[in-house]
Amino acid sequence: MMRSFRSHPSVLYQIRQFVREHANDASLSPDLVSDLLVAVTEACANSMLHTTSPEIRLSWTVVDGCVEVEVLDDGVFRRRAPLPEVGGRGGHGIPLMMALVDEVTIQEGTLRHPGTRVRLVKCQGR
Repeated sequence: MMRSFRSHPSVLYQIRQFVREHANDASLSPDLVSDLLVAVTEACANSMLHTTSPEIRLSWTVVDGCVEVEVLDDGVFRRRAPLPEVGGRGGHGIPLMMALVDEVTIQEGTLRHPGTRVRLVKCQGR
């Protein structure tokens, strides 16, 4: 299942609804859904903040109790240096995603080949 969303913070609610609806259809546990909601929202927010891509695409797949969500955009990935712990804002999105799901894969878009892909996998019982 694939769906496109406008790349704007006002659609984060719609993105969360997309995740909830598909999670309910797949009868996933509330804890899995909660972790996935935060991780997917963070990946989408990062795309909105750090690229000029006009849209974000989400794909949703469930196989053997594992959910795979891909967040795709047409942007260029710009890795930022970690912010110092003294009062810095932001910079915690990727570690947060890694703490919440079982697998995080980032395929970085470049100037020659734009399009960043973030793959998040969360399995029941892990």
